[in-house]
Amino acid sequence: MNQTSLISDPDTSRETCQELLVLARHLDRFGRDTEQFLVRQLEQLERAVKEFESEKAAWRRQLRRESSQLDAQRAELERLRADANPRNPACGEPDALRNDKTALAASSAARKSGTAPIRLLLQPGTATPMQIGLLLFEFSKLNRDTGGRGIRFHVADIREPRRRFLTRPTDVPVADRILELTGLSTQPLVARGSHVDLDVDTTERIEQWIRFKTLLLQSSLVNEQLASGFRKSTPVADGDDSRDTIREATRRMEDAGFQEFDESGYSSAGLLARTAQNLVRQQMERLESCCERLREDTGLRIHVELHTADIMRLSPG
Repeated sequence: MNQTSLISDPDTSRETCQELLVLARHLDRFGRDTEQFLVRQLEQLERAVKEFESEKAAWRRQLRRESSQLDAQRAELERLRADANPRNPACGEPDALRNDKTALAASSAARKSGTAPIRLLLQPGTATPMQIGLLLFEFSKLNRDTGGRGIRFHVADIREPRRRFLTRPTDVPVADRILELTGLSTQPLVARGSHVDLDVDTTERIEQWIRFKTLLLQSSLVNEQLASGFRKSTPVADGDDSRDTIREATRRMEDAGFQEFDESGYSSAGLLARTAQNLVRQQMERLESCCERLREDTGLRIHVELHTADIMRLSPG
């Protein structure tokens, strides 16, 4: 009876409501203070992360700049040594020194090209789309072995030998045409948008891309005679057959890449940290032997060089 009278007492109910209202206000104030504190802490953390990323990027730029200066100084030192120790021209230059100079020149040229794609001149001869696709697959596999994610190719130009003066016009065989292919990395080499600046650091990707191009420049795939023939050739207006051949070869290359991924269970790039350096050398030798075999069997000729154009401008679609 007493409890019922207390509950029904208006003064007691009013005091209880006021106490609950005061408690709710305290909780609300505490919640707002906690929220403001967390927001300030998150803002400080975000500023600290941005400063760290900016400082890391500055250190990486300084490292690349000092590496370039070191390469230039090394080249100058080699030149001074060569001038200070003249050799008998009849004896020629030692193979070791010549290889070192070639490697240094290739590395310097690849580093200057940066994120630019590779340029591939291909004279298919009688090679089938399957054979060309397997050859392109070997290029893509070499890129994956050096840490990339493969290459995608597209036709940039098609040319045929120039007709001699005062000769009867004849159709040039498709086998004699020279195709210019542009090979771009499937792995983005440039961060896109400010929202990914803190999530993506492309420095390591660019270094791997430069290493891949350096290997190609040091290989036997450089054919200056084919490059000279391409410069002297004339563009082809009706090159649909050649484009279809490369399109089919690219499809077969991608199918071969997917098949390799399914059989292994993981990509070659995932094995890079647990494999020896000779894996890349073996793949380079495999690529060179594949080109040599196709040259003997089908007359296929190939030339690899650097591309100085902007990679974003050449990206299709």
